Amino acid sequence: MIRRVTYYSFHASELVYLLQMKKEFKQFKPSEYRLKDLSQTTDDLSYCYEALKKVSRSFAVVIQQLPEELKNPVCLFYLVLRGLDTIEDDMNIDNSVKKDMLLTFADRINKEEFILENVGDTQDYQDLMLHFDKVIREYQKLGPEYKAVITEITNEMAIGMNKYAHKDVESYEDWNDYCYYVAGLVGIGLSKLFLASKLETSVKLSDKRLSNEMGLFLQKTNITRDFAEDLEQGRIFWPEESWKNKANTLHELQADEKSGLAALNEVVLNALGHVPACLEFLECLDNQKVFRFCAIPQLMAIATLKELYNNPLVLHQNVKIRKGKTAKYFIAIQDFNSTKKEFISILKSLEKKDNTGKIKSILAEIQK
Repeated sequence: MIRRVTYYSFHASELVYLLQMKKEFKQFKPSEYRLKDLSQTTDDLSYCYEALKKVSRSFAVVIQQLPEELKNPVCLFYLVLRGLDTIEDDMNIDNSVKKDMLLTFADRINKEEFILENVGDTQDYQDLMLHFDKVIREYQKLGPEYKAVITEITNEMAIGMNKYAHKDVESYEDWNDYCYYVAGLVGIGLSKLFLASKLETSVKLSDKRLSNEMGLFLQKTNITRDFAEDLEQGRIFWPEESWKNKANTLHELQADEKSGLAALNEVVLNALGHVPACLEFLECLDNQKVFRFCAIPQLMAIATLKELYNNPLVLHQNVKIRKGKTAKYFIAIQDFNSTKKEFISILKSLEKKDNTGKIKSILAEIQK
């Protein structure tokens, strides 16, 4: 309690945003979505929204920003991809079996209602797969324009997941390719859903490059932040190019702060290189609710990268931005100008620490 009082004495404005966000979200949530036990849900759609909260609380919160027309398609898009990802992440599935499960997944969701028992590395993921027939039934109720997008992205993502089951992420080019399959495709799929809804009409949303870079920015931020957690689980997604010339093994990199920070700063700067494209994408959005849905995660990502840069704690634990900062983005950011201003403010603070000149170049590009 004393720590909280001290914290908010230095960040008083964030306390206001936190209280406001809690109030808004409490008013938003229908009673049937507040169930703690998923078995209590009385219909498939209620289950889907409750399951979304359990497998990705942050996405469940940000989806509330969307117009009603897009909430169900985006919710189901995420759950379908989460189902695919749950299969890919389960190390107990034989590789040959997993390959078949991944590559037939998109076809199966359009032909049958199925469940998968004992699949998933956490209880929440296992529960999702055990009730995946509910997700499929709701997915099949969507309009054909939405189902076509979800099927296309699911199929291509499955191909990429199978590819990287047998391939290491060695170069930054590999990193971009891997992140394209696991996150860039999500950005591309969302853009197609926005266009399918006719709430957005910009031709730039058909530009896969911009949508892909939106996904890459978020994924690279998560990968950078999760270094210690992933290493503990025996996996790592930093490209070998970022650390192989600094240490013989990842554990050596973790133990040697100088080398570890050099690799960390390198991957942070690489991720920040996607900022100009992200801002170009955000600027083309017309619907304010769609804009906020896209802008809030991007702001959280760049704020996270600011916390990660040159921070030795990243080598040993998961580092996150303050909850009050997150609340500020949810409440205060309403348009492109305020979003761009926040991006520039964060980049300028990082520029003072960067001796490579890369952040200076990024600032020059977005301010021209």
